[in-house]
Amino acid sequence: MKPGHPADHRRLWLSGALALLLFAAMAIHSAPLSPSIPVIQFTYGEAAFKAVLAQWGPIGVERFRSHFFIDFPFLTSYAVFGYLLARHAVPADTPNNTARIFLTWALPLAAVLDAGENLLHLGFVADNASPMAGAYLLAGVVATGKWALIAAFVIGFFYARRR
Repeated sequence: MKPGHPADHRRLWLSGALALLLFAAMAIHSAPLSPSIPVIQFTYGEAAFKAVLAQWGPIGVERFRSHFFIDFPFLTSYAVFGYLLARHAVPADTPNNTARIFLTWALPLAAVLDAGENLLHLGFVADNASPMAGAYLLAGVVATGKWALIAAFVIGFFYARRR
């Protein structure tokens, strides 16, 4: 099916609506956490990670654990949406095919990093957790990569659309 086909448009809009709905649900669910979840994503060591958990307390940590029931479907939906949006919005005959390929795969790759980060974080908050040395640093680096890809996608998308 060629981009521009009505079914392609429906998939794009449905995936975007689902991503937005899941993002809103996750934001509402996680709103009581202070500091917010992005703060814990940018921790690079055990002490910093555990300091955020201590601020949340047991109820907040449980809320953090439970938010993954929304986060995994969310990251899947934004991966699909990003892929479809890039395929739909950036013409196949664009002079810079590298940019089109990057935009097509940026959000799916960010979602893969997001899933890895989630799995590491779930391991950190598991009962009797004993993460391997460097795991907290790895989680912070993976999260930073995820956010960098998301930012690059947004900037690249608007740049491609202006051209």
